Amino acid sequence: MQEELRLLEEDKAYAKARITELEKAIQDLGPEFYEVFNQSSETWHDNAPFDALRDRQSVLDAELQQLKRILRSSLPGAPVRKKGEVGIGTMVTLEGGKKFFIAGDWTPHAGKTKNGIVTISSKTPLAENLLGKRVGDEFMIGGKSARIVSLE
Repeated sequence: MQEELRLLEEDKAYAKARITELEKAIQDLGPEFYEVFNQSSETWHDNAPFDALRDRQSVLDAELQQLKRILRSSLPGAPVRKKGEVGIGTMVTLEGGKKFFIAGDWTPHAGKTKNGIVTISSKTPLAENLLGKRVGDEFMIGGKSARIVSLE
């Protein structure tokens, strides 16, 4: 059975836009394939430019298929979170000022920092520790105690 993924709407929108880009990029390889077939007197199996182009097409297609699987596996609506609790779509500030944004089960922004806020997937150990907690709750992270000071 396929796992259902909880995704934020902005991550779904990113995936859809990236799928469109990838499909166009793959389609745009057509003239290049024509060119590499005709630029060499070698057969297709001894043609290094053809192999390189086929490899590029394979990489693009692998990303395309992965994004399509993610969208097919995603739940139709945005995840619902309880007021006052850490959930998907919550920005959490810990004691000491560290800030984390809890994204869905998949996000293209995982591990990236923007304006001092680190985006993490809800599947990470840190996020799993935070989900359901409230302001003032303490939890263990990396063998140390941490406390939630605010939620947005």
